Amino acid sequence: MSTNYYYLISGLPELSPDDRKISFTSVTLREQLIKNLTTNDFELVQLFYLPFDHNNILDTFFGEQEKWDDRGNYTKEAINQITDKKQFDTIRLDEYPGYFQDFLQQMHSDEAPVDVVTASRILSAKYYEFLETSDNEFVVKMANYQRNVSNIITALNGRKFEIAIEDNLIGNDEVVEALRKSQAGDFGLSSSIDYVDDIIQIFEIDNITERERRLDMHKWKYLEDLTFFNYFTVEKVIAFLQKLFIVERWYELDEEKGKEMFEKIFDEIKSEFKFPEEYTLTYGKKR
Repeated sequence: MSTNYYYLISGLPELSPDDRKISFTSVTLREQLIKNLTTNDFELVQLFYLPFDHNNILDTFFGEQEKWDDRGNYTKEAINQITDKKQFDTIRLDEYPGYFQDFLQQMHSDEAPVDVVTASRILSAKYYEFLETSDNEFVVKMANYQRNVSNIITALNGRKFEIAIEDNLIGNDEVVEALRKSQAGDFGLSSSIDYVDDIIQIFEIDNITERERRLDMHKWKYLEDLTFFNYFTVEKVIAFLQKLFIVERWYELDEEKGKEMFEKIFDEIKSEFKFPEEYTLTYGKKR
């Protein structure tokens, strides 16, 4: 049975577009979650911090060690050890996800990818495969969504600029097969992916910033729909975390654009964010 986190979720800080700066971060949120979630649920949360570990690993392998993202699960010392061939053979790898071990073995072999783009694609593919083996339905659906959206955008770029995209798609399932071969406007995916038309419409927006904003809005709304009936479970916590990642991304890009984005996000979707009548919540904070 799922654990309900009534006090944790009702006490989550607000995501306000009016703040001059973010008063809390995904790093400080993690410090709170490790104290309040069960071990199994916290391990689910950690899955969504792993892409920042990916960035740190890739930056270290390819000589950008001055860049470091504290949102990763593993320390700089740990990442330095697993990316250093001399130390790699002497450390225990069972503390890391299985797909980390496979990727690191490849990076330390004669078959290591020579550029960061290829390495990133390999690592992302292994990551999504790993998430899709989870026993948690929310985790699997989020993995499918993120991989599908990324692949659809890649395929649309390939179609628009007439470039080969086969090697740039992540994974090897029916969706990827359709994106590789179909000439249909929707790649023949409308019956299997109900949001493919949304992504195609967003892709047609010429302004890149607006296009990115709309993609993040789509993800935000997807999170709302996916957790509509998860009132106080770990799924609601993870959805909040994913929204916080979106907030952080836009503040890093441009604080003013970030504010503008969230004003529109809340205007467009807050009316659809509903709890049972016995609860009155706004952006995850009890009133």
